[in-house]
Amino acid sequence: MIVTPAPAAIVLAAGASTRMGQPKALLEFHGRSFVRCAVELAQRAGCAPIVVVTGAVDLADQDLPVLLVHNPTWPQGQLGSLQRGLAALDDPAGVLVLTVDRPHLAVATVVTLVAASRTSPQFSWQPLHNGRRGHPVIYPRSLLPLLAALPPTADPRELLRSHEELRRTITVDDPAIHDNLDSPGDLARLR
Repeated sequence: MIVTPAPAAIVLAAGASTRMGQPKALLEFHGRSFVRCAVELAQRAGCAPIVVVTGAVDLADQDLPVLLVHNPTWPQGQLGSLQRGLAALDDPAGVLVLTVDRPHLAVATVVTLVAASRTSPQFSWQPLHNGRRGHPVIYPRSLLPLLAALPPTADPRELLRSHEELRRTITVDDPAIHDNLDSPGDLARLR
């Protein structure tokens, strides 16, 4: 069996987190910033390189072992940040997309997705919990040019839906794949 290189990782950390009232990237979970949690998940899964896309908050002082890419159009939404991250990569085998609002994702979830991607790199991969797909998502190399070319108002999920033949899921015991931490109440529940 041929195993391809691990995908690169893009961590989306550009938003202002207005509903949270403070930047989610800098919030802490078990003594580590949310952005560091996402980077460590990518590292533990063997992803390389890792790109963190910034916007509303400067993360240079986080001393992360990543390529930091600034998205000046971050208020327009996550797609622009994802596309900035893609532009910083040089022909990756695929891309794992992580957001900073799930610091409590299980390491096993990400490791399992990346392992599946390395074995079957032609597919997109998502975790499945209680019959519902969640995050993070791995995009295969074949979809990256299409993702990069989407108009600013597009929804990347539509790209996945329009290429349903490439979608694969892995069942995980990890409810965090559905758990966006968007408000102070969500943060209190996490802690």
